[in-house]
Amino acid sequence: MTCLHGILERQQNEQVLLARAGINPASVQNSRDRVHTDQVARLFRLVQQALDDEFMGFTSQACKYGIFATACDLVRHCRTLGELLEKVVAFYNLITDAMIMTLDIQDGSARFSVALQQPELDIGHFMTEFQMVIWHRFPSWFIGEAIRLRATHFIHPAPDHKNELRVMFPGPLLFEQSSNSLYFDAQYLDKPLVRTSRELDAFLAVHPADIMTIPGEDNSLEAQIERIFLKNSHGRPTFPKAEALAEQLRISPLTLYRRLLQEGTSYQKIKDNIRREMAIDKLVNKQLSVDEVSELVGFEEPRSFTRAFKQWTGLSPRNYCKYHRGNPPD
Repeated sequence: MTCLHGILERQQNEQVLLARAGINPASVQNSRDRVHTDQVARLFRLVQQALDDEFMGFTSQACKYGIFATACDLVRHCRTLGELLEKVVAFYNLITDAMIMTLDIQDGSARFSVALQQPELDIGHFMTEFQMVIWHRFPSWFIGEAIRLRATHFIHPAPDHKNELRVMFPGPLLFEQSSNSLYFDAQYLDKPLVRTSRELDAFLAVHPADIMTIPGEDNSLEAQIERIFLKNSHGRPTFPKAEALAEQLRISPLTLYRRLLQEGTSYQKIKDNIRREMAIDKLVNKQLSVDEVSELVGFEEPRSFTRAFKQWTGLSPRNYCKYHRGNPPD
């Protein structure tokens, strides 16, 4: 994964971070395996913490871990999106020279831009694209609706993953432009901020997980199914048969399987993702025993749960907890 570039440059152990993120290293080696967004978000956070750098080693100057949270504290009492973006631009331009932000308004269109001081350090344009994602989706989250982009410009040539970028930045997508910029209707700047301080605290607790989806825009079948499960789980996952789920979604079982295949997933993978995330939460945050977690996530015996967990993460539940505590087994 490109996000591990800074870790490898400093010769730190990337296997430990993958393990703590709940990612089976075999999934990284196999490009056909899809890593769930919750796992990716957890890995990004761990890389930032390990390097003490929110720019993950892709810039000429580190941006200490916690700067984004501080920026969030500064905008808590802003009233509009325009106030928020102006304060963010002023703050980041004050604390770092590695990335310059600008906000311009012209002819009813707003342009939010980011420029790295040394773009040649940004391997695979990872940090540029990540910052563009953050400063589209975080403001969208704060106003409670997706900011519709008039256009997205990048300085770099079109990458191999340009089709993924078209999903991430809906609308006209242009490369080899004069700036890395998000263009949107200037009327969005007058939108009120609708999130409370408590919601912002919850957002920061899992950041950047909520950055991975735009508010109100994740209408994938996978997301719909996850919402159904989480709504009805009551702390313990219950999974209906595929036929019953298809009926609830008002589609045929064949359509259910076909659409999930098109999205690069399956009903079994969705169930595994939910069980994995719940198991990690119970093991690490609630510090429950393996036997207790095994029962909670729906396994008849701990041995079956341990086998499944090792398949998901590459580690047994007990070794995963050791890695998470920074005390990996020999």
